[in-house]
Amino acid sequence: MRVLLTIGAFIGMVALCVILWRFGGAGGLVGAAVGFVLRLWGRGLDWGERIGNGYVGALMGLPVGLLLGGFYALGLPALVEAMNTPPAPQ
Repeated sequence: MRVLLTIGAFIGMVALCVILWRFGGAGGLVGAAVGFVLRLWGRGLDWGERIGNGYVGALMGLPVGLLLGGFYALGLPALVEAMNTPPAPQ
């Protein structure tokens, strides 16, 4: 049952990244890829364990990448515009 829950969480996060593509979803998929690669070459006795470690890295990279991608797509332009707007006269 726990395996089904983790697979469902992974599929749900990928679906969320695809749905929120315009709002930083690409960052989630990039975060998953980076997390997978970083955890894949870590410690592990055999390739089965290493693939499992890569899966956990991808599962952790999805939400972090989605948050960073959302900040890059939405928060950064708003912050730059707020900094470039002159103060209102009083």
